[in-house]
Amino acid sequence: MEEKNETTHIPHDNKNIAYHMEWGFRQEAAVWKENIPIVPNFYPLATDLVNWMLRQGDLMFLPSINNKSTIKYTNPYTNDGAILSIIFARIINDSANFVHNNVDIDPVQAEIKHIRLYTEQVLYIARLCEAFIKQLLFCTTFSEGDYRGSALGSLLSKNCNGCFSSKEKRHKISLLGSLAHRYDLCNLYEDCLNEHMKIVNRRRDVEAAHSGVIGFKDHTVLAIREQFGKEISDIGDNFVHMLGHISDIEIRMLRELRPLIEVEAQKASPVISNSRKDTTGMV
Repeated sequence: MEEKNETTHIPHDNKNIAYHMEWGFRQEAAVWKENIPIVPNFYPLATDLVNWMLRQGDLMFLPSINNKSTIKYTNPYTNDGAILSIIFARIINDSANFVHNNVDIDPVQAEIKHIRLYTEQVLYIARLCEAFIKQLLFCTTFSEGDYRGSALGSLLSKNCNGCFSSKEKRHKISLLGSLAHRYDLCNLYEDCLNEHMKIVNRRRDVEAAHSGVIGFKDHTVLAIREQFGKEISDIGDNFVHMLGHISDIEIRMLRELRPLIEVEAQKASPVISNSRKDTTGMV
């Protein structure tokens, strides 16, 4: 077990930017077989999905229940994220078919379908972002209690629990920003925080509507399809932007982890650090 030492909070010159925290890789960052680490314990799901959305590739990873690979990820967010990706891809295809279909249907039925597809996109996008970020956090020395039940907004920015009793204004902490900070990507991420928050706000708007949904409008089928086309374009742009940031972190984490795993595999034994501050290997 690792030591539960105090984590360093790193401020930025810009006081509006949330604090970031140092972190390292824990043993769960690798898939182990007979006490030997073999591969990183996560799959680049955001990279996979953004490539699919940009028509630059297919969704390559399937959940382990249907995966013939001998690699069995023990990261609980990996298979969940993969399943969500597959479902979301089908929602995207259904949305595109609805927008571009010229078959005339009853306007009431068209608006119902519009509301359903819009709501599904908004909710699944937030869930996907949460799963993809938590998949990466699971491999780090962050306590699982910091993120396990957190919604997307809390992963992007939340009040610091450590200064709860402070007389000064509590500073903000960003878990996604902390992941990005290690690879000097945090300023790029923070500059786009307002764009990322649009995903959070849409989800809040949808969930706050409850039985009132998002507002039923009496339009022609053509107008409904045109409106939905504009909505999914805007939603998709925000999501691709967010996925790009998560993908950048995925790629860099894999680049850092693979050599560490190769070294540990050659030693055929795990390395346990004497200090949590040692972030050069798995602790």
